[in-house]
Amino acid sequence: MPPSPSNSSPGSATAAPGLPEWQARSGLNIPRDDFATAVVDDEIWVFGGLTGDRGNRLDTIEVYSTRTDRWRLLRRHLPEGIASFEAAAIGDDIFLFGGLDRRSEASSFSAVLDTSSGQWRRLPPLPVPRYSHTVTFHDGLIYVIGGEGGNGPVEVIDIFDPDTEKWSTGAAMPKARGSHDAVSAGGVIYVLGGWLGSGASDLVQTYDPEADSWGRAEPLPEPMSRGGAAALDGRLWVSLHEFSFVLDLEEGTWSPANPLTSSRHGLGYVAVDSSIYGIGGCTESPLRDVRTVDVLQVR
Repeated sequence: MPPSPSNSSPGSATAAPGLPEWQARSGLNIPRDDFATAVVDDEIWVFGGLTGDRGNRLDTIEVYSTRTDRWRLLRRHLPEGIASFEAAAIGDDIFLFGGLDRRSEASSFSAVLDTSSGQWRRLPPLPVPRYSHTVTFHDGLIYVIGGEGGNGPVEVIDIFDPDTEKWSTGAAMPKARGSHDAVSAGGVIYVLGGWLGSGASDLVQTYDPEADSWGRAEPLPEPMSRGGAAALDGRLWVSLHEFSFVLDLEEGTWSPANPLTSSRHGLGYVAVDSSIYGIGGCTESPLRDVRTVDVLQVR
């Protein structure tokens, strides 16, 4: 997995008067980064990830109530310890694909958790094993985009139909990369930043599932890798280390937003109702996983 680059010196945080500021909330039970998140009703589910100096793979699950600001650590675990993967929720079901396994190899892991019963069920394996990819629900289908595989960056888009539980393939990803972010907004999937070649990228691409075609949008103001992105209130919000920016989806232009309460990468970044939550992650100096949770009340 590529390291997250240092984008600025300490103290150079972006300031954005007139926009909301991040506020601290109750922290995780276990410090972690590069984990999967999903939202069911008003709760945020956190799966697996990395922790500790050696990047130990976690199989633990935590659930955060946005109503009570409380975390609970579940007795039920992931079927295996895994990191650098993502998830998507449909109703009470959470679908999880791929990741970096305990042998530090790209995984074809594929499973669904019924959160109402607590039962896991294995699904047909992810066709192209990968980690540091994105998993995005869009118009009834789940899109697994980018990431790293055994032979480097993965170009293939694997598409999962939760009704038939079958896989198909989308148009190849131009400038394939991992450690990016992906968000469904405005009828397309925005694919932002990531590790391209030897460094972080400011590239923003759009994938149109209906046309099965790729386009480009306004580049990020700063290169970003292993950051966070979420769409809310007609805008696309991103954060990494000291930087936060917001894209007006109608105008297609970026502007500065206010920074997280603490600089970090590999965090969860989740929109629930009118707020965005920045969860956990890893500080850069020193490299240390954190329990930190922030909330940005957008409206």
